[in-house]
Amino acid sequence: MAFRVQCKCGRKARICSSKEVGGELKQAYCQCTDPTCGHTFVINIEFSHTLSPSALDFPDDMRRRIRETAPAEQASLFG
Repeated sequence: MAFRVQCKCGRKARICSSKEVGGELKQAYCQCTDPTCGHTFVINIEFSHTLSPSALDFPDDMRRRIRETAPAEQASLFG
C-alpha cells in the first residue's frame, strides 16, 4: 500500500518536499493536484512503532543461520 496524501477538497495532493524535524518526525510540504484548488499545506509524518523487526537488525551470523535453517525449525533459533 502506497502512502497517499489527500487535500481537504478531496483531491490527491503531492509531496513537493520534506524536512526532518527530529529523529522520527518529518514535515512534508504538500500541494493539491487540482489547479483550481491550489491548496498548499504541511503534514507531519511520525514513526509510531515496529510491527516486524528488520532482518538487518540481526547480526550477520544470525541471518546466515536463519537462511540455512528449515522454516519449520527457525523458531528454535530464538528459544
